[in-house]
Amino acid sequence: MEETKQQSTFLSNVVRWGLITGGVSIVFSIVLYVIDYTLMVQLKVLFIALAIYLGLAIYGGIDYRKSIGGFISYGKAFQHGFLILAISALVATLFNVVLYNVIDTELPQKLTDASIENTRAMMENFGASEDAIDQAVIKAEESSKEQFTIVGQLKGYFFILIFSAIMALISALIVRKNEPVELS
Repeated sequence: MEETKQQSTFLSNVVRWGLITGGVSIVFSIVLYVIDYTLMVQLKVLFIALAIYLGLAIYGGIDYRKSIGGFISYGKAFQHGFLILAISALVATLFNVVLYNVIDTELPQKLTDASIENTRAMMENFGASEDAIDQAVIKAEESSKEQFTIVGQLKGYFFILIFSAIMALISALIVRKNEPVELS
């Protein structure tokens, strides 16, 4: 009975924090879109978003740990964090499909153009040759075309799952708390 209750608590906590994190992701995307859509392709903004998602996975893990008596193994903490991030990524991916294909069908091209401009500026700052810049721009254009399609978004989701596993490994280090072992 206790095992069933813990499984129920685990699932409800994962779903709740996954949806919360997904909702935060959607709000974050909308804020960036409204302020300046070019922020959506800036690397520093990506790092801010990742820090927020990692923080929410950790907070959700600590919330779950408290609800089950204050102790959680590394493996269970990893599972918990990964599932939160996977649910969140699914919610965000579904939102992005709607954003790019229904709300603003011109946004993918705008984001591609902004991304290419960022690539060009970064390479110029590093002193790259014009040929190298042109090749990088062509490559960026080709990869961006598919990125915003429904199939591209689904492929991106699976890439995000791999990255979510890495983030869950980190969050589990912080969330885990083993029961003390008494020496007799």
